[in-house]
Order: sequence, then C-alpha cells, then structure tokens
Amino acid sequence: MNNNLINKNIKINRKVFVPTGTTGLLIDSALKQIKKNHLKILDVGCGSGVIGISIYKSLKQKNKIYFSDISRHACKNTLENCKKFKIKCEVRQGDNLVPWKNETFDYIISDIAAISKEISNFTNWYKNCENNSGIDGTKHVIKFIKTVRNNLNKKGSFIFPIISLSNERKILYYLKRNFKNIKKIKSQIWPMPKEIINKEKLLYKLKKKSVINFENKMGILTFKTDIYCVKK
Repeated sequence: MNNNLINKNIKINRKVFVPTGTTGLLIDSALKQIKKNHLKILDVGCGSGVIGISIYKSLKQKNKIYFSDISRHACKNTLENCKKFKIKCEVRQGDNLVPWKNETFDYIISDIAAISKEISNFTNWYKNCENNSGIDGTKHVIKFIKTVRNNLNKKGSFIFPIISLSNERKILYYLKRNFKNIKKIKSQIWPMPKEIINKEKLLYKLKKKSVINFENKMGILTFKTDIYCVKK
C-alpha cells in the first residue's frame, strides 16, 4: 500500500492537526517494526487517523485497529476516514491513555503534541487546533511515558517521536527512568520553517534555557526528529 496515496486522499478536518514530515517518518518507522498483521494496535493522538490507517492498509491488518484523541473533531475525522478506507476500527475520545483503562495492546503509536508552545504559536502545524503541551513541549509526552506501561501487553512496544523543538533531555530522562529497552530507530534533520526563522531571537532565547535545541548548519537553521521504539 502506498502511504503517499493515503496521505493524498485523507480528509483533514479544518480543526484537526495537519500531518507533517514527522508523521510520515513515524509511519515508515512503525511499519519496519511491526511485522505481523494479527496484532492489537493503538494510534494515540490520532488526529485525522492517517497513522493508524496507513499501518492497517500496509499490513493488510485483519483485526480492528484502535484510535483515540482528546479532540472530538479528530475522533469524528478519524471515523470518517476509516469509513472511506474501509477500516475496521474503534475510536474513543479522551486525554492521553485515559480512554483505554484496563485495555492492553501489542503496539501503541503516539503522535501527541510534543513541541514547545512558544514555537508552535508561529507555525502552521497547529493553525487549526491548540497545542497546550507547555513551554517546553513535554507536558503530554511525559504523562504518556509514565502511564503507557499499564496499556502494553507482556511483550508490547510503543513507538513515538522526540522533536528537538522540545526539551529532549527532559523527555529522555523520564523515558530512561521508566524503561530499559529503548532504541532510536530513525532520525531526520529538517530545515526550520520560514515562519520560525523570523523569530530568531526567540529561538536562541529558548535554546539558551534548554527549552528547545536546533543547529546552524552552514547558515541554515535545522531541527530534528528522532523516532524511538520502546519495549515493556
């Protein structure tokens, strides 16, 4: 299944997060880790549902796939796209992993908000929805890391991105406190969006405070996405 075809034809509600390069990187990374097609898979922070739908179609999944998002608009959008792509699914609305109390999964894929709100205010990434992940972008992802073990099967894994436009060190600190089997499976460097470059003073101020990190490569400001696979 061509994931680009899915991305092209996915319906994006005007109040739902628009997929980015990180979204595509997360999909490709997850597909390299998930080898079987009879698994219980959860897409957390599903937005339009593009991650779970891509995985389902690429793996020719026969079990239903699970989705959740704090936004009712996202949940509705995911249901619409699942119907469009003929996906067997269950969608629940709620914060982080709260909708899945007492439920366990083989794989949990998370793309919940995890960049500094100070940065997202100047991008198009959250133009249609709110990013309330805090000044350092860690509010939701750390909560996820602290609780996700309860929702994993015995040999379960979760896959998620860490973006350098957040406090990477803080996220990794909590990750290492809660898990031992941690593997970086993909890394990608991106040019900084023009609308962020225009806020250069703010960028360096946040970097000095270790809120975010970025590099200046031959006069071009760049940030990166690292994809991690963590096993229970």
